[in-house]
Amino acid sequence: MWIRDAILARGGALPFDQLMELALYDPGHGYYNGEAIRYGRHGDFVTAPTASDWYGATLARLIGGLAGAAGEVEIADVASGGGEFLNAVLANLSSVVKTRIRRIVSAERSRTRREQQRQRFGSDPQVVVTADLSETAPPAVPVIVHASELYDALPVRRVVQRATGLMELWVIAAEDALGWEERPARSEAAAYLASHGIALEEGQIAEINLGAERLHRELLEWAGGNGVVIVLDYGYSARRLYDPRGRRNGSLACYRRHQLSRDPLEAPGEQDITAHVNWDDLRRAADSAAWREIGLWPLAELLIRAGIGELAAERGVGIEAELDAAVYAERQEIKRLLDPEGMGADLKVLVQGSGPLADAAASLLAAV
Repeated sequence: MWIRDAILARGGALPFDQLMELALYDPGHGYYNGEAIRYGRHGDFVTAPTASDWYGATLARLIGGLAGAAGEVEIADVASGGGEFLNAVLANLSSVVKTRIRRIVSAERSRTRREQQRQRFGSDPQVVVTADLSETAPPAVPVIVHASELYDALPVRRVVQRATGLMELWVIAAEDALGWEERPARSEAAAYLASHGIALEEGQIAEINLGAERLHRELLEWAGGNGVVIVLDYGYSARRLYDPRGRRNGSLACYRRHQLSRDPLEAPGEQDITAHVNWDDLRRAADSAAWREIGLWPLAELLIRAGIGELAAERGVGIEAELDAAVYAERQEIKRLLDPEGMGADLKVLVQGSGPLADAAASLLAAV
């Protein structure tokens, strides 16, 4: 097992956040650097951008409204995968709106996915594909930043509260398998929980994402003082995320071939590993960057506010349309995103903004 050898080369044990970094992002073996299809209906899990083109089409409608208000904008997609979201957006922007898009930045850490994007967007001079936003110049005009399931894929520390204190879970390399070992938690973990007013119960396991606030602050600083950020992810505020009544064993989840597992040591490099986002981390980043919150909504509500109903009517598949096979198929695509028993409720969308573009977004997304 490659990851066992990697752990042995580092002394035989690693804190879980370092194991997660290896399993997901190792250049040669990491999950996101593999050639296999990772997301979408034929992959291991479905995201909103890959579940249906109606997600990108609806966000294109919102982007069109923002571009109309600002006159000229840039678009940035972070953790952009193979470019599915941007591809859907570009396919649904009118020619008039496209003239108002100065630049499109697609930031994706995986070199495999970046190569897929270069093949997809190679002939489009508007699209800049990069590994990180910091490698590109900050926007010169108002910017719309989209990030789908960026923060839930960041490496996390795993801790468990014991009577003797907070312990951290390490991964050890045994002869023929990986195993767990508890060690006193590094000081940053306890400080993080205390900063959010969280006291874990004895025996409670939790994940701590020390990178989310910093990364989000950097993203907002890159965006500048006139922009909108749309963050799509699974998460809760700190009080709910660390409530032992709902998540006594934490929120860590693994996905392979659309099957859920709670064992991140089962097949490192061959399954996705995620942990729910603490929305309060992103709120603190916004406060420090002088950005404001426009809304935090379930995916279904965001899409309704962004005009998915009106878009369906314009395309002849709305509630007034005569039902036939084609209309039914399109409605099923929309239902996939709005499903209150699925991603329509489970996925949340945090919208933050700064400057005049934030005012435009607040107006466009206001409840009707």
